[in-house]
Amino acid sequence: MNERAIFEAALEIQDIQRRREYLDQACAGSPALRTRIETLLKSYDAAGSFLDLPVVDQLPPGSAPPPDRTTDFSPAADTHEDDDQIDLSFLQPATSPGSIGTLAHYKILQVLGRGGFGIVLKAFDEKLHRLVAIKAMNPQLATTSPPRKRFLREARAAAAIKHENIVHVYSVEEQPLPYLVMEYIDGQTLQQKLDGTGPLDVPEVLNLGRQIANGLAAAHGMA
Repeated sequence: MNERAIFEAALEIQDIQRRREYLDQACAGSPALRTRIETLLKSYDAAGSFLDLPVVDQLPPGSAPPPDRTTDFSPAADTHEDDDQIDLSFLQPATSPGSIGTLAHYKILQVLGRGGFGIVLKAFDEKLHRLVAIKAMNPQLATTSPPRKRFLREARAAAAIKHENIVHVYSVEEQPLPYLVMEYIDGQTLQQKLDGTGPLDVPEVLNLGRQIANGLAAAHGMA
């Protein structure tokens, strides 16, 4: 078995002891291979859930905080400069000005952010005529079975949660790669607000903390 096959097989083994026993056998006689596989597994586990990314406070400039929504990406400092470095090969060619490509019936307008597991896009739903956010799985990971299954499992779990403090998931799709379509909320991230205005006042921190806790409670309630 090659390195990739061993890594994928190890991902499927949730029990730590059984995983170690498997690696003892699969990497026997090759300490360097064992080290590389364990490093990959640690990086994968440290990244956490595909959908567990920072809680973001979406605030239109100058406005008071609305009910907070958890989202699943960290916006890039300047997304447009990074667009050419992101693999968007899964998109079909743009059909209109202002678009960077299409995905099914969604016109992709902009890359909002990216992480190790996914890319978040701003898009226009040409069927329902509304803006949406799309999280697409990293094309490189989408070719491997365990990450693909994990993405879809977590996306479907997120779609089942209905709460004012959690971004609504409209759809979960599998082709041409796994992606989910969700509510688009315009405004600043919490980090952008902190960078612009400095530390928040205690009442605002408590208010946001309450909203975050309510959203998390709703998510855990569905587990």
